[in-house]
Amino acid sequence: MNPNHYWRRDRDAPFAFFLEIVDTYLHPESGMTVDDLAEWVHYPEPRDEVARFKDEFRRLLSGELDQLPKGALGTAAEYEDGSDEAFLWRLWHELYGDDPVTPTPAETRDRG
Repeated sequence: MNPNHYWRRDRDAPFAFFLEIVDTYLHPESGMTVDDLAEWVHYPEPRDEVARFKDEFRRLLSGELDQLPKGALGTAAEYEDGSDEAFLWRLWHELYGDDPVTPTPAETRDRG
């Protein structure tokens, strides 16, 4: 196991769930693509996992990116965006289009 795959060893590590999903769908050796991830996001099973993924994604884009160890995102998914932040913003737009990163009142209410 790659030493950078810390999320496989410690499921409670910060953003371990998010990285597990990214690794599952976007790592070059997975055989899957962003289209496969988008299908899971938009036709969720189980719904609570998709909600958790989006919540962790929002947290990363809202200032918690520094909680990821250096190189973790690049280990989960190889990309050529220049930075983790650029990759995450591109991925957000590919998955959610123009949806705001900040949850809407309805989304907040649905979680609660």
